[in-house]
Amino acid sequence: MTVQVEKMQKVVHGDDSSPKKPARAPLARQSQKTLTLTLLSALTLAAFFQEAIMRDAETRMTCKTVLYILVVSYCYCDYWLWMLHCFLDRKENLESRIPDIKEFATKFQEHHDFPTKVLYENHLGEIDDLVSAVAGMGLLLGYWTSPATKLIVVGVCMWGSLGSLNHFYGHALTNGYQIPPVYKYGQRWGLLPTAKHHKTHHTAPFEMNWNFLNGFYRIYEAIYFSTGSSYNALFAMFYTCNPIVFQTWALALGVLA
Repeated sequence: MTVQVEKMQKVVHGDDSSPKKPARAPLARQSQKTLTLTLLSALTLAAFFQEAIMRDAETRMTCKTVLYILVVSYCYCDYWLWMLHCFLDRKENLESRIPDIKEFATKFQEHHDFPTKVLYENHLGEIDDLVSAVAGMGLLLGYWTSPATKLIVVGVCMWGSLGSLNHFYGHALTNGYQIPPVYKYGQRWGLLPTAKHHKTHHTAPFEMNWNFLNGFYRIYEAIYFSTGSSYNALFAMFYTCNPIVFQTWALALGVLA
């Protein structure tokens, strides 16, 4: 009876000693560096200035041009993100002589073992150097390229950021967090890769679903597997078709005129 009275007194005075569940750690804030945003803004403004001031009315962009920019930038970014992910998941790159490749390959492959770690890191910020390099190359070649080309480069960077954020929020959703409506409904309506889709990539041996966008990954993976998962083919594509080098190839071939 005495014990029951003591418990009642604790409840009345707010002294409830029952164990409480530890508070869940908040998701890390996702952001990009000032330099990255400045370069992207400069490239965008250069495109608009060139379009408005330096071009004749009959050569200006139309609605078809805008559609062209969106489709080309999306398709290329879908391919590039798939290739990047597939390449950095290769064990060979853990012994790369290039420090940055070795570092990123290690991070990508450690992510398979510790997938929730990404929730407490600035995942979007990890692509800052790459985005800055892509936008920087776009500015360097800007004298020779059209406004549409400049906006395609910006589009590639923006689609890449979208894919990175969706990856982050996909893991958040898998772990029971509430996520922004853009990613929640984007996944639900099939516009973005779902958390369930990406979860299959985190099932050993981690040999499928390298995509960050909903594009043509089935075609990429079918071709990749048909080569016997050739590392040499991936190596060649990574170093010749990445969005920094590819801009110079395309300009030399007259594609970006």
